[in-house]
Amino acid sequence: MYASHFNRDSTTSPISKLPVELLSEIFTLCALPAGQPSSTVEDEECYLPVINSETVRAPFILSRVNRRWRDIVLSQSSLWASLCITAELIQDSDCTFTGASQKLSSLNTSHITSCLQRSRRAPLNILIDVRDPEWNFSETGVGLDDADSPPIPTLFSSDNMAIVMSLLVPHLSRWRHLTILTDTWVSMHTALSAINPAITSLGAPCLESLTLMRCNDFVSFSPQFQPQDLKGPTFMSRFGPEASSQDFGILPKLKQLSLRGVHVDWDSLAAAMRASTVGLTSLELASHCSDVRPSNDQFHAILQSVPTLRRLVITGSGPESPEDLEDAPLDHDPVPLHHLQNVTIGYRTALEGRTVLQLLDAPNVKSLTLEDATYPGDPEEINGGSLLAYVGCRKFKGNDSDFRVEYPPPLVAVDTGSKQNSCIHRRKSSAVPSCEESNAAFPLLENVTLKCVKSSPWPLRTFFNALPRLQHLELIGMSMQAVQALVPCAPGSLPTCPCPQLRSLCIRNSEQLQVRDLDFIIGNLGAERQSKGACGLREVDIHVDAARAACVAASPGSPGTRVNIYSDDEDDSDDDEDYMSEEDAMDIDPFSPGGAFNDPIFDQYYSTQAISH
Repeated sequence: MYASHFNRDSTTSPISKLPVELLSEIFTLCALPAGQPSSTVEDEECYLPVINSETVRAPFILSRVNRRWRDIVLSQSSLWASLCITAELIQDSDCTFTGASQKLSSLNTSHITSCLQRSRRAPLNILIDVRDPEWNFSETGVGLDDADSPPIPTLFSSDNMAIVMSLLVPHLSRWRHLTILTDTWVSMHTALSAINPAITSLGAPCLESLTLMRCNDFVSFSPQFQPQDLKGPTFMSRFGPEASSQDFGILPKLKQLSLRGVHVDWDSLAAAMRASTVGLTSLELASHCSDVRPSNDQFHAILQSVPTLRRLVITGSGPESPEDLEDAPLDHDPVPLHHLQNVTIGYRTALEGRTVLQLLDAPNVKSLTLEDATYPGDPEEINGGSLLAYVGCRKFKGNDSDFRVEYPPPLVAVDTGSKQNSCIHRRKSSAVPSCEESNAAFPLLENVTLKCVKSSPWPLRTFFNALPRLQHLELIGMSMQAVQALVPCAPGSLPTCPCPQLRSLCIRNSEQLQVRDLDFIIGNLGAERQSKGACGLREVDIHVDAARAACVAASPGSPGTRVNIYSDDEDDSDDDEDYMSEEDAMDIDPFSPGGAFNDPIFDQYYSTQAISH
C-alpha cells in the first residue's frame, strides 16, 4: 500500500505535484482503518476513533517514503496523536548471566515516546489493550486459591502497565479518548492508581470518552468483589480538603463513559457529571459485583446528573436492594431524561430490572433491549414478566390473572400434523374495557430486542400491545410464546393487532422453537397480522442450525415477505472440526462434570459465597 523506498523520478511524478494540503488530507485518511469515515460535524458527538496496531503504523511508514513526505508527516501533529499500546510492544531478548543464557522480556517504549513528542499539543487518542489470548482466566485472589496450579502470569504485567502510565499521565491534559482493556484486575488497578491522583487534582479538561473494561464477566457474579485486597482505593475517590467540595469539575467535556467490571466512587462520578459543561450522552455500567454497585440513592444521583443522556446501558450493574424490600415503593421519583433514545437493561434479578425502569422518565426512547443477564448455569429462572408489564402499562402485575381483565389473551398455535396448515385457536376471554390513552413507559419505541426473557403469555401481550410504532423486533433465545403474542387478537378485542407497524422480525438462538413453529413464522404470521389491518412483514431473518435450516428453507413464505434463513453452523464449522465432532458434543451433558455449565471450582466457590452472603 505504501512505497518503501525513494523513487528517483518522484520529483516528476504526478503525486509530487499535489499541494501540501491535499497530501495532508490523504495522509489523514491513511491513518483510518478500512471502511471508517472521518468525523463530521453531524456525527461529532458519537464519533469514536478506531485505533489498532495497523493505523498507528501509518505515519511511521509514510515518513520513510521521501524527504517531502517526511516533512509533511512530521508537521502534521494529529497523525501522531493516536497511541495503541498492546502486548506486541513486549520484546524478548537473550541475556547471559553467570554463564547461562536467559530470555528477558521488556517493554519497548520507543513508539510511545515518539508519538508523544511528535504529537506536540494535539489531543491524544489512547488505546491500552493488554488482553492476552492465551490467558486461562486464572487470577490471584479470585476464586479458590490452588497452590498446585498457581495463576499463569499475563504477558503484559502490572509493572509494564506502571511504565506506560508514567509516560502517559504527564500528558493528562491532552487526553481526548482513553480506552483500557485488561484481563486481570491487578493491571487495571495499577493503571487507575496512577491516574487517580492526577485526575482528581488536575482534572482531564479534554477527555471526551472514557472506557474501562475488565474482560472477565464471570467474576462479576460473585457477591463480593475479587480480589478483595485490591478493592480500593476506588477510582475517582477524593482525599484531603477538596473531598468535601461540591464542585468537582474534573471531566468538563466527557460525553461517553463505559465501565465494565470497573467500579468508581459513585458519589464523585455524580458530582463530576453535574459540573460538566457539555453533558454526558452515553453511559454504560456493566458486570459489577454486588458489593461495588451503586446504591439506590447513588444511582438516582447519577441519573439526575446526566439530563443530556441519549444512550443508557445497565447490565448486571443496577442498584442492589435487600430482598425483604422487594415490594416496597421507591424513595425517588423518576428522573426526567427526555433526550434518552437508546436503553439496554440486562437484569440479574427482577427487582434490579424493575428498579432501573422505575427511575427512568424517558418518553422519547426509540430503541430498547431487555436481557436476562443471569449466570448461564444458574438453575433458577428469573421471571421477567413484571418488566414487560411495566413497559406496557407502567404497572407491575403479580400474576396472569391480573392481566386478563385489561388485555386480550394470546393466541395458541395448535399442531394439526401439517406444517403448512397450522391452525390458530383463540381462548375465550372476559370483556375488555374501552381502550384508553397509552400509559406505556416508552410509547415511541421503534426497535426492540428481547434476549432470553422468561415470561408467561399475558405480560408479553401487554408489552406488544403498547408498541404501536414498533418497526423492528429481534427475539434472541425466546420461546414461541413471544411470537404468539404478535398474532392478532380475537374479533371484538381491543387493540386488534399488536405492533401494527412491525416491518421486520429476526429470530436468533431458536433452540426452543420447533420446525413447525418456524414454518408458522414464515408462512402464517404475516398473513394473520395483515388480515387485522397491520402492515405486512417485509423481512424475516431466522438463524438456526444446519439441520433445521434445510427444513425451514423449503417452507413457503407469506406473499411480499422476504425470508432469510441463516445457518449458525456455517461460521463455526471450521473451528468445531478442530475441537470435537458433533456426535461427541451431543454425548456430553452440559451439567455433568466437564460440561459447559459444570465448573466444579467455580460452582464451589460461588455457591459458598452465596450461602455466606
